[in-house]
Amino acid sequence: MANICCDDVYFYSESHPEYLTALWEDLETSIVFCRNEDLAWIGNLFRLKNISTDGISLRGTVIYMERNDDNILLGTSAAWSPLYDAYHAIAEAYQVDFAMQSIEPGCNIYINTDHSGQYFPDHYAVSIEDESYLTPADIPVGKKLEYGEMFPTESSLLQRFAEMGYPAHTLEILDGLLEDTGIEVHRFQDPYSPNN
Repeated sequence: MANICCDDVYFYSESHPEYLTALWEDLETSIVFCRNEDLAWIGNLFRLKNISTDGISLRGTVIYMERNDDNILLGTSAAWSPLYDAYHAIAEAYQVDFAMQSIEPGCNIYINTDHSGQYFPDHYAVSIEDESYLTPADIPVGKKLEYGEMFPTESSLLQRFAEMGYPAHTLEILDGLLEDTGIEVHRFQDPYSPNN
């Protein structure tokens, strides 16, 4: 079985809400939530809208959809890696924008394409091997942190770890303090940015 990459994607348009309405109507038509995962396959939208799939991975199932006034939130379970190219193709077909956050801890994938922080403000995530591990402050780490907990800023992250007995003024120092603890800080990246 493939590792599962959890993608959350916001499609949005400030100037053309009718494009979002068209996307939402097509999602409701093409995606069916039931025991048969094939009916929730993201490729169903591509078939309905006749969007080209050349070079695009569609190995993903829509697990959540939500319509808001100025955006649509889509949650998908994808095989191995994010379906960035698929979301890009959808955004182009409907003439909307999108922002994506993807997490797959097994492949060390922590991606956030939302540079404005409007939809995905977090920049760091924490993984914990053993929640009963005692911190230098003699606190089980699970009392102060949850696996997958996210932080929007370096200062908020460093503050939480300082409370657990890991005083650090930089992430590099914190990484050193966390060696051999089973606690790891992951930084969200954007490999799709033109700057990379």
